[in-house]
Amino acid sequence: MSLFYILIPVGVGATLYLIRKLREHHFGWVRNHSSLKDRVYVVTGANTGLGFETTRSLVIRHATVILACRDINKAQKAINEIRKETENGQMIPMELDLASFDSVRAFAAKLKMEHPHFDCLINNAGLAIKTEQYTKENFELHFGVNHLGHFLLTSLLSDVIKQNNSRIVVVSSKMHEKAFLDFENLGKWVTPPNRERTNRHYNNSKLANFYFAKELYRKGYDAHVLCPGLCHTDFFRDYNPKWYHYILFSPIAWWYLRSARQGAQNIIHCATDDVNTDEKNPGTNYLIVNLKQTKSKARIRDEDSLKLWSESEKLIGRKFD
Repeated sequence: MSLFYILIPVGVGATLYLIRKLREHHFGWVRNHSSLKDRVYVVTGANTGLGFETTRSLVIRHATVILACRDINKAQKAINEIRKETENGQMIPMELDLASFDSVRAFAAKLKMEHPHFDCLINNAGLAIKTEQYTKENFELHFGVNHLGHFLLTSLLSDVIKQNNSRIVVVSSKMHEKAFLDFENLGKWVTPPNRERTNRHYNNSKLANFYFAKELYRKGYDAHVLCPGLCHTDFFRDYNPKWYHYILFSPIAWWYLRSARQGAQNIIHCATDDVNTDEKNPGTNYLIVNLKQTKSKARIRDEDSLKLWSESEKLIGRKFD
């Protein structure tokens, strides 16, 4: 009888482990490990989370990666950490604060002067916060960093992107399907209702990312957009969850949560292997989920896509062709 009681938890544990491994297989892993020698990638937010794992994977494959980070010391720390694992590739830290137009302009100018022949721009950096905060130009922080900073950066680099036929990767999220664009309050803080279950400002910024990739593709750029999935990173560090949150959300986390390394697979796939087709591409409202082209379930409106592009141009003070 005692053996029976031992075998039950062992069997349950083994079953849960097997199910989890099947989930990880479903999430997907990039199987192409061919050399990326002589290829140059620019990764925003490269010092932590998905950006760090993306950088790590590209460097292991002998790529050169420019780590575009707000804190240059943290970028160097990330480089040192990766160097413990591999001597492959090359890593170059550069300062970029997406919450400051001046910083974005300075970064773009320096990049074009020192590394004008990059192969891929990965717009990865982002944030999710609970409180009302603003960029240097007084835009609500989610919109300003997650969307507008990358919009300005890409526009400033558009000439060399066209010359090099460089790929553009935009990190969005499936949370864009829960969002809407409020053009009357674009870039402004709107106090959410009490007990709102999701972060509307974050969700809306991810919808803006999706529309950005859609218009990039329609304008002839080699654009790719993705959802990395719910990942175990420090991305939501501002939320400071309580102990009971871990208990309440543990079943959801067990089923949906993936490591930063696995979440980065979608970014790596878009940066190296993904091929848009006439049927499935950002322009026809597809994004990469679990390494596969997946139709967005959001109510995507072409007129909103065009209007967001136009309004974003006004906010950054320059045309983006």
